[in-house]
Order: sequence, then structure tokens, then C-alpha cells
Amino acid sequence: MGVNSVRRIWLDGRRMDSRQAAFAYLQTALGLPDHVGHNLDALYDSLGEMKGVAIVLRHPDAMLNTLGEYGTRLLQVFDKAAAGRDDLRFRLARRRLSQAAP
Repeated sequence: MGVNSVRRIWLDGRRMDSRQAAFAYLQTALGLPDHVGHNLDALYDSLGEMKGVAIVLRHPDAMLNTLGEYGTRLLQVFDKAAAGRDDLRFRLARRRLSQAAP
């Protein structure tokens, strides 16, 4: 990876249908070490160590529908970790026009 390269990580909200499933999926998708705790504080700390990464969450509605308030807090962790940083970005994927509900 070059000096100015950004690694893009696509996350799928449909894969996060329980807290346990969410953290197992995030651990694999983000390449987190096995010793990282399965809680929001540990996720925030791990995101703080990531550099040169752009994280894009597809299907956030699916995650929010199944995880409810916890899903909202999970999104806040990603937003807070990326706030004010150029070397870590987070965004929700936009729906394509063809995918939008009529």
C-alpha cells in the first residue's frame, strides 16, 4: 500500500443481527485481533488504532432494525472514532436509485 493509499472496508449491516454476531463479523471484517473485547469501548479503541482506512456500511437499516438502540450506539462509535481524522473515514453507503423503494 502506498503512502497515500486508503484501504476501503465494506461492512454489511445484514450480517449484524445480534450483538454477538455483530462483534464476530466486525472482528473478521475489520481484521481485529482475537484479544479485542466484544464491547463498544473495545471497538472504539481498535478503530482509534486504524490508519489509512475508509469504512463503508451497507444496509445500515437492517442492522438498526435488529439491534435497535444498540445499533444506533454502534454507529455512533464509528462516527466518533472517525471524527476529525483524515486517516480513518466512516460513512453509510448510499442507495442506488434502482434500489430505492417506490
